[in-house]
Amino acid sequence: MNVDAHLRFSNAQAVTANAASTSFVDLKAVRNAAVGTQLFVVSVCTVAMTDSGSNSGLEVYLDGDSTTTFTPDYTRKLFTFAAVSAAGTVKVAPLGDGDLNLQYVQLRYANDGGGDLSAGSFTSFITYNPQQYTNYADNITVS
Repeated sequence: MNVDAHLRFSNAQAVTANAASTSFVDLKAVRNAAVGTQLFVVSVCTVAMTDSGSNSGLEVYLDGDSTTTFTPDYTRKLFTFAAVSAAGTVKVAPLGDGDLNLQYVQLRYANDGGGDLSAGSFTSFITYNPQQYTNYADNITVS
């Protein structure tokens, strides 16, 4: 699956505490973003989540604003990564019409459970055709 850089929130972003995505999407720059098409947010765990107590889930929220100075908004939860999710875990959530009303949107990652998350990275983006796939380890040999 190809990912448009203008629709990407995070690219292998390390998340070990509550944080906003490293990028935001300007929906006004993406003209006619959802005309006749369902859009989805896709998030892929690119580095396995780890913590000593195995109790750190990660909730992912959608923030929207009319400017790029976002106020944290924990009302639109998209999905939750379970504690110690493996690399390659994929989550998909549909965007509703109300999610596309504001000009700017970003993701907010929140530690669910208050555990001591020590590792985990995520790549997240908007797409119109979420693809379920298997993430294989690097350095595989194909015969």
